[in-house]
Amino acid sequence: MSDLSAKKVRDVKIYITNLGKYVEGYLIGKWVQLPIDEDDLEKVLEAIGIDDYYEEFFISDYETEIVSVGNSIGEYSSLVELNTLAERLESLCQYDTDKLEAVLEYTSCGSITELLELIDELDDFDLLPDVDDDEALGYYYADECCCIDIPEHIRSYFDFESYGRDIRLESNIIYTTYGCVIDNR
Repeated sequence: MSDLSAKKVRDVKIYITNLGKYVEGYLIGKWVQLPIDEDDLEKVLEAIGIDDYYEEFFISDYETEIVSVGNSIGEYSSLVELNTLAERLESLCQYDTDKLEAVLEYTSCGSITELLELIDELDDFDLLPDVDDDEALGYYYADECCCIDIPEHIRSYFDFESYGRDIRLESNIIYTTYGCVIDNR
């Protein structure tokens, strides 16, 4: 179960490498914390020798706490898109960060563009961090959502697990390590 009060690191760092020098056998590059403005990026590219002769660079490494985000970063990912991604990740509250990670456990994004689209659609998902099985889902719908009123004297006879299973099977609900994700799309 996720502790929503704990601050998760959303940093995205990339290692930009001079492609021409790399082909010649030299690893010339620099770590860059995203987002980065254009002037600072130009300074980094100049520092690693990107000029009229060595025009190309690639991303040879990355660091991020959100593993599934890193899986979308490729050698030739767009720096503009990566900057946008880093800005969007910084703006997410902890709940939305956990929700993003939960959704990424059962779906994949093959590109930064797809990942940005998923972030735009986060409102289409609900995350129930303390719900990790059918019984907990049954209790949640009975108690928190007030979907059914079970008199206290027969509550111990009610099968919350079966009730939760039926809800899960009728809805688009997936259990993740972050809790229960409800896909409302």
